Amino acid sequence: MFAINQLPDPTVVSYAKKYRHIAPEVILKEDVLRLGMSFSRDALEFARGCRSQAYFLFSYNISPHDQLGPALSSQAPEDIKLVGGPMALERTSVRVVLSTRSPYLVDIIGGKPMLCENAVPLTEVVLPQKPPYYGATLADGTRYEQVIPLLYDHFAFITTFRVCHYWGDKEECKFCDINHHVRELRRQTGDHVAADAVKDIAKVAEVIEAMTREQSPDFRVITIIMTSGSIVRKVRGGADNAADFNIPYVEAIRSRIGGRLPIVMITESQPIERVKALRAAGISSHNANLEVWDKRLFEIIAPGKAKYVGYEAWLHNLYAAVDVMGEGNVSPNMVSGVEMVQPWGFPTVAEALRSAREGFETLMSHGVVPHLDTWCIEPGSRLDGHPPVPLDFLILADVAWYESWRKYNLPPFIGYGPMGVRGVAVYGNSASVDVSE
Repeated sequence: MFAINQLPDPTVVSYAKKYRHIAPEVILKEDVLRLGMSFSRDALEFARGCRSQAYFLFSYNISPHDQLGPALSSQAPEDIKLVGGPMALERTSVRVVLSTRSPYLVDIIGGKPMLCENAVPLTEVVLPQKPPYYGATLADGTRYEQVIPLLYDHFAFITTFRVCHYWGDKEECKFCDINHHVRELRRQTGDHVAADAVKDIAKVAEVIEAMTREQSPDFRVITIIMTSGSIVRKVRGGADNAADFNIPYVEAIRSRIGGRLPIVMITESQPIERVKALRAAGISSHNANLEVWDKRLFEIIAPGKAKYVGYEAWLHNLYAAVDVMGEGNVSPNMVSGVEMVQPWGFPTVAEALRSAREGFETLMSHGVVPHLDTWCIEPGSRLDGHPPVPLDFLILADVAWYESWRKYNLPPFIGYGPMGVRGVAVYGNSASVDVSE
């Protein structure tokens, strides 16, 4: 099926022999997401001037900033594309997860950046270029990219509220480093997103208008993703919930750019009346991230969500939201791999996969199309130091997601680009979008 017999056996090759029905793009992408990558000094110099790490929400890295060092921390690209190489990979978008301990290294070989595993070249790396408006400034000197970064060349990502009200061991999601990371970001230098707790609405509207005027197919915005940390009390004397807090941003954006582009809103679960208000304001998709299907794990791993909303109410709100938003427009995130978190999670791949598949089947049978993010074990989270999730689980969970999606004949989750065909996906946080027949 794939030309692998003449190659040595890095992970992607050995797993492609094990799972001959699964594309190597899926295997390599998941292994890189779970183990991270690093960049040689030559590769960092080659990447100078590329669209670099924005640190727009979480660190999305396995190694802490101090361990990475200032060059790698500030100069590494936000995301990359893998293409070609000995296995003739189709174009595959991948989020850059930095780890100094990873066997994966981007190095310069034959004048080109190549992804290597333990010094074995696997595939060429295409680095992201800065769009023309990067470097433009607002009246106060703030650069556009510090307000809204571009991800995967086509996603405008707006973090309206930079911290989360779920606080401490009894509320914070155990896999999440959002509050820790904003403190770390304030110590860093580089072309990062500003660490302001609350984004200025006028600045957001001005920058998004400039971004959406760019018509080059290389940088054309295809979706706007908005998120904030969970809000359960008043923010600066104003709204005490995520819907009321974010609606003014949505209205300001729609007044500038109209209704052509989808706006994806990610918040904690909202009562149906607030979902209706978001829809009326111009939201195209509402994603209340469930994180994990198993109820017991949900209550352990996401204690704030369990405390303020509860598992059953979260599911009820997701199902009800489909009637308001439509199929494909309700897409909670699932942290793929957290099913195997220890000491609480499932001890075997088979048991964890059974639970994940049950979740996909149940959600999709209600018209909810969950999307996966491969678990990045971040140093500022409460699960810092947890061993990597078995690659087998991540691969098989991607396939299980795809099979359920096809079974229920659902549309793609809106705003994240195409999926279901090798070489076309834009989304880089999971290889579920790269699975195909």
